[in-house]
Amino acid sequence: MTPSQQHETDFYRWTQDQAALLRALPRSSSSLDIDNLADEIEDMGRAEIKEISSLLRQTLTHIVKIAVGREAPSVPHWVGEASGFQADAVLAYSPGLRQRLDLPTIWKLARRNAADSLREYGVAVPPLSEECPLTLDQLLDPDFSPREAANIVALRVKSDDAA
Repeated sequence: MTPSQQHETDFYRWTQDQAALLRALPRSSSSLDIDNLADEIEDMGRAEIKEISSLLRQTLTHIVKIAVGREAPSVPHWVGEASGFQADAVLAYSPGLRQRLDLPTIWKLARRNAADSLREYGVAVPPLSEECPLTLDQLLDPDFSPREAANIVALRVKSDDAA
């Protein structure tokens, strides 16, 4: 794959490869600020990880709110928000990010965010699964349904309560 193709299909990997290539250049033959250029390019890749992680956290936060606060008048709004955040995550995702996304931490933060928000509405939050009930593939599926995802989360809450 050419660097140009990689830039289009796996931006994160491209940033890491380009930074490494810059650092491998001889220092004496260039007036380029190689170290800072390489750092900036790497930072662009890290920003992509942060963006996707944030979008997935926001998606999961709204999914939990839908699953737990099913009777809340805000559910239609939460469905729209989850759908929008998830769509943005799909559009921003590149394959090189898969192994760099920390779904357990994203899920833990989403659970906390949802619980904090629901408590403000007076909704008691049952204990939620420590493990994310949705896979990364499910979260990045272009046919994602917030209500179906919320049903999966709700089923895990019920099975955890029965245990």
